[in-house]
Amino acid sequence: MGGNISRDPPNNSIQHHQDHQSQHHRRNSSSSPSSATRKSKSSTLRNSKSNSVSEEKKVPVIKPDKRMIGGRTYHAVESSSYMLPKDDKEIDRLHEEHFVTKELLGFNIMVEALKRLDFQNDNLQVLDVCCGPATWLCETSLDYPTCRFTGIDMCSLWPQVIRPVNLTFTEANILQGIPYPDKTFDFIQMRFVVLAFRLNEWPFIISEIKRVLKDGGCFQCVELDMRIITMDPTATRYTKAFEAFCTSYGLDASAGAKLDLLLTEGGGMKIVQSEYREIPLGWGGPIGNAYIQIFHGALDGLSPWLKQSLGIKEHRDYESLMSKFKSALIHSNSFMGLYAFLVQKPMND
Repeated sequence: MGGNISRDPPNNSIQHHQDHQSQHHRRNSSSSPSSATRKSKSSTLRNSKSNSVSEEKKVPVIKPDKRMIGGRTYHAVESSSYMLPKDDKEIDRLHEEHFVTKELLGFNIMVEALKRLDFQNDNLQVLDVCCGPATWLCETSLDYPTCRFTGIDMCSLWPQVIRPVNLTFTEANILQGIPYPDKTFDFIQMRFVVLAFRLNEWPFIISEIKRVLKDGGCFQCVELDMRIITMDPTATRYTKAFEAFCTSYGLDASAGAKLDLLLTEGGGMKIVQSEYREIPLGWGGPIGNAYIQIFHGALDGLSPWLKQSLGIKEHRDYESLMSKFKSALIHSNSFMGLYAFLVQKPMND
């Protein structure tokens, strides 16, 4: 690759140049009575040029959009509490979570939304908030080619080259507002953001969704209640530690179970369909086996912060503890809740 290259001349050349300049200045000083005046003017000019160059070199500070922790890539958005990674391993986890969720619920779009909105014939505008790698968007936009689909997220994990022609993306932090005019979209979806928003941020997020939703439009929200139900003392201890960890960061592990109140009392919208499923963690067949891996992957992604919360320094000790947690969840037939709500915005709202 070559050695280091200096932009400065060798030291002996600098010294020779300085000696030559020193002799020259001494001669000029003895032969010219106005040399001090000229020297002062020259110094002023040099200082002026130096200041000008210094001002020209000032450029805006560009903050990094990612950071590496423990060999994994995370976002660097200071205002966001989201702690899961933004790398290929996390993209694979989110892809799997989409298909397991679809299998559990039996739909990508809730039945009542399909009754109220004509996805087959109308040119509906559809928005997926916090779309991640856009698994839901890619699948659904192919199912309904006459509709226009948009994904928004603060991290551009979506397909960069190959995508359906009716699908576009916007990179933005929605904590600063959804960058679209009022009443732009007919249908909006948001899901799995329990670890993305602090409890006091939910009202603003819902108000923004309601703002960009058309009158009579539908909002579908799918979320987890991450308070794991278990009878095992070991699993209970770790579950309580996880809930305390969420609380320490202003997150609400039970947000999924509270969505109905957030959407109706806080958002002023009417629930037209609701669904609930219990997600088995490591038991009960393929879904349970898949979801324990999905959950374990999330715990791995959260490890930089969970280790600190649990007072663990070595990653191998953390992995050992998580393995015990996983085993306890499986053997005690533990589960967590999955909630899905569809609300409709009132007309003339």
